[in-house]
Amino acid sequence: MDYILKRGKWFYYKRRVPVEIQKHYDKEVIQTSLKTDSEQLAKQRATIFNSELEKLWESLALDNEQETSTKLSKAKHIARIHGFSYSPATHIAESPIEEIIRRVNAVKDDISSNSDKVGAILGKHDEDKLSISNSIDVFFDFQKPNLSNKSPQQIIRWKNPRKKAVLNFIQVIGDLPVNQITRKDVLNFRSWWVDRIENEGLTENSANKDFSYLRTLMGFIRDHFELEMNVQALFSRIQLKETKSSRPPFSTDFIRNTLLNSVNLKGLHRECQLMLYAMADTGARPSELLGLDAERGDIVLDAPIPYIFIRPDKKKALKTAQSERQIPLVGAALFAFKELEGGFEHYYQKADTLSANVNKFLNDRNLLPTSKHSLYSLRHSFEDRLTAVEPPEKVQSFLMGHKYRRERYGDGPSLEQKKKWLDMICFKELEKAGWNENK
Repeated sequence: MDYILKRGKWFYYKRRVPVEIQKHYDKEVIQTSLKTDSEQLAKQRATIFNSELEKLWESLALDNEQETSTKLSKAKHIARIHGFSYSPATHIAESPIEEIIRRVNAVKDDISSNSDKVGAILGKHDEDKLSISNSIDVFFDFQKPNLSNKSPQQIIRWKNPRKKAVLNFIQVIGDLPVNQITRKDVLNFRSWWVDRIENEGLTENSANKDFSYLRTLMGFIRDHFELEMNVQALFSRIQLKETKSSRPPFSTDFIRNTLLNSVNLKGLHRECQLMLYAMADTGARPSELLGLDAERGDIVLDAPIPYIFIRPDKKKALKTAQSERQIPLVGAALFAFKELEGGFEHYYQKADTLSANVNKFLNDRNLLPTSKHSLYSLRHSFEDRLTAVEPPEKVQSFLMGHKYRRERYGDGPSLEQKKKWLDMICFKELEKAGWNENK
């Protein structure tokens, strides 16, 4: 260990005190005897002593940070009481002369009697310089309790677009302190997005998501650190008009003859094939189907009406509250879950990975009608097929997991009621089919 020193036959511990906590010591160097002439024992004692000393120093450093933060918060409060927004002295010096005179006049009678008021109005303390890149980590840490019901994959999907928005902003504007970001910076970022939309074929929706994530982040940082920022003014009227787009549905014949044709699906992982079958006659989202836990009772095959139970658990949230629902298994979906038995295991809670693999397979083998179609188009197809037989609005809402426009009372439509309408649209010929992947 570098901090061991030998004098004569005795060993000592010697280390310089960090600058940020030297005010707590009357010397710049700590030196103490390890009370042994054994090098091995000296190393053991020095390791223990060093560990405890670093814990103490970490605590003292934290106290320093809190003390500085407390002083700054107090100064901001005093400034507000006297009708001023807090600004560091360096910023005040760059203000119009009228503003400087107004502040000086406000404290000219307090210079000798009220140092707190003088310091607050004339900007004695520097603002915390929290960069935009560091702010996202503070935000994520604060949000941890609100993410406790999400699976690891869901947390990654929640974090990634927010990280992307920050990285995009830094690429254009630089990694500025949050409280130094100006309206001009935000407008430059908007212009950057407009160029990308025009030249790279990106959508206005992508830009608007970045704006929304950044606005939320900066609003949080403003409130969390009591910064003087007008976030609303920074992001006022920057939204871009969106062009409505939607995944087009597959035709019923295309689903039956192409997507559910096992010959076309040779070489695709078994669970990916069965996802196509399961989605075709449940209309459920891939993430919902891949989150089913047979041991918990989410897949029920031995009931008079087999069904799946889509619901949240401690490690997995649903997209919306109304997404919780029971869906009868009929047609291709019943076939799929009889094959799966215990549910999806290889791709359990890995919706992004499965979707990417299925879409790549279908695209590589020209099994998609257009480039706009994807696995998710099966959900739109299911909704269109359901709409075509005109079920009650309540039945359709409960099957799709959509919000019902009227107040929900009771448990909603029964399995028998929902099965009645699903029987009208399902792929019945697949319900009793044998698995012929290798034929």
